Amino acid sequence: MNLTIGVCAYNEERNIRALLGDILNQKGLPQNVRAIVMASGCTDNTVGIVREIMSGDRRVELIEEKTRTGKTNAINLILATCHAGLLVLVSADIRLPQDSVSEILHAISHESIAVVGGLPVVENSESGAVAKSATIIWRVMRQAMTELGSRGELSFVMGELYCFRTNLVERIPLEVVNDDAYIATFARNRGFKVTHAAKANFVLKVPSSVPDYVAQRRRVTFGHLLIKDQMGRFANIEGMALDHTLILARAMIHEAASHPQSILRALFLLELEVAVRLLAWLDLRTGRQHAIWNRITTTK
Repeated sequence: MNLTIGVCAYNEERNIRALLGDILNQKGLPQNVRAIVMASGCTDNTVGIVREIMSGDRRVELIEEKTRTGKTNAINLILATCHAGLLVLVSADIRLPQDSVSEILHAISHESIAVVGGLPVVENSESGAVAKSATIIWRVMRQAMTELGSRGELSFVMGELYCFRTNLVERIPLEVVNDDAYIATFARNRGFKVTHAAKANFVLKVPSSVPDYVAQRRRVTFGHLLIKDQMGRFANIEGMALDHTLILARAMIHEAASHPQSILRALFLLELEVAVRLLAWLDLRTGRQHAIWNRITTTK
């Protein structure tokens, strides 16, 4: 099996060493695996750390972009040098348990499946009211995705960790913000299946301040609205609400039953999400772009 693992990084000196250690120590990696770090406009020591690791492990490669042009272009640059049949994309600010990649490879072994994603574990779920509230979304999404995956009805993956067949997409349009949603929707529109690997976890931090939460959700929501306009599908929780209302409702009931305090926090989230939705809609209508976004510092 030919496999490339791509990491798009912008000023990730605090995490890139640990993440590359996670990647290189994954169980069951093919011998010919390549780990490509796409460093875009880094002004810290990200590139220096990657070069140091490269000197001791020839599986690691570096593509350096002097000027930051956005994640979509970074992925396209990885795709341009990727000759493997499978590409796993990993966010530079997460951590990976040792069996995450092997679980994904096992899940994508059937030819009818073109895209496989991992599932989130929130590291900073207790870091204040905003993080506690944001964690609700991730828990609900995980619960709903697990049920959808078991039924073979999943329509999206999470961009922090996912794999796709490289013969599916040669290049992603540069205006795309949510590469994961674009590729999953592209695959489904061509008759392929999208699924997740139930044991392929990734560990992330959620925003723990209101400005960071709004900035992240505004960009993501804008990206989904853009894909809906271009491709006719919502590939996120809106699509789940439209196509799988009962599954989403069960996930929300499960969340309320297991975390009763979520009911009050959900009201706080609802207020933020109304504002986020309006801002994203205005961005779309006024032509604002989110292909290059500011760092969400509380997730680092």
